[in-house]
Amino acid sequence: MASVAVVGELNLDLIVLGAERFPQPGEELIVDEMVLTLGSSSAIIACQLAKLTDDVLFVSKTGDDNLGRIALDFLRQKAVPTNAIIVDRSLASGLTISVALAGNRAMMTVMGCIEELRSDDTAIELLHGQQHVHISSFYLQRGLRPDVWRIFQRAHEMGLTTSFDTGWPSSAEVNGDLEKVWSHVDVFLPNEAEVVALSGRPDFDAGLSWLAERVPLVVAKLGADGAIARRGGEVVRRPAFVIDVVETTGAGDSFNGGFVHGWLEGMELGDCLDLGNACGALSTRAPGGTTSQATLSEATEFVRTAARRGA
Repeated sequence: MASVAVVGELNLDLIVLGAERFPQPGEELIVDEMVLTLGSSSAIIACQLAKLTDDVLFVSKTGDDNLGRIALDFLRQKAVPTNAIIVDRSLASGLTISVALAGNRAMMTVMGCIEELRSDDTAIELLHGQQHVHISSFYLQRGLRPDVWRIFQRAHEMGLTTSFDTGWPSSAEVNGDLEKVWSHVDVFLPNEAEVVALSGRPDFDAGLSWLAERVPLVVAKLGADGAIARRGGEVVRRPAFVIDVVETTGAGDSFNGGFVHGWLEGMELGDCLDLGNACGALSTRAPGGTTSQATLSEATEFVRTAARRGA
């Protein structure tokens, strides 16, 4: 069991299911279901790590409103402690509306507290006794973004390892303050499109090579094609598992949780990828990023018995 600090945003997702298309202006569409559930990349990986029996410290901020209280209740139900989460009465909580449509998603987000967490809120002393620190949503966390490199630097000075997932950048934000961050990251966890966007290279392979020159271990999520890890000149691939997908919110964050857990346990790279792929796949069995996350025994059994795509 590892001790992992997750520093990041906390918000809810309102997931819209069963829409055949997007409404036209002035039009109302009837959909199958709307599900209010725990969202945010940081909270989802924190919940997955807790589900895998890791000791999780979640450092975050939320508003003193109904959405914030619901989010805290969700975390407690998932065995994620809330004692390091600041409740700010002056701020509203964030919310994302996610519309699942034709196997894809479209999202709208009101930022609220998502962009209000700052390095002053993180109390670096909280990292004492932890083994690892993870930060997600670099581009959404505008208040924290300028000091992410300092948090990682201090974590390294304290003997912790680090992992990082930027999330998707807007065209105006690509790279941003990342040049200061790379040298303090042990594991970088982008998806396929982010590899190209963040590297500025013309294709995935060139982008992966560029990132591997900056970070010791790059782990790229490839959706239906599984995942790939590159550590220096070593490249390891694993195919995705076959599963009946209900909804994909947070699947990449659950993958991150599975991979980081395996890496901290000293597993081989291929086994870490398998565990990540299993956690990502099993999280799609129900709407929402945390509703159907796998336990360690479920994920391990799934790796052993599930069919793999292309096999």
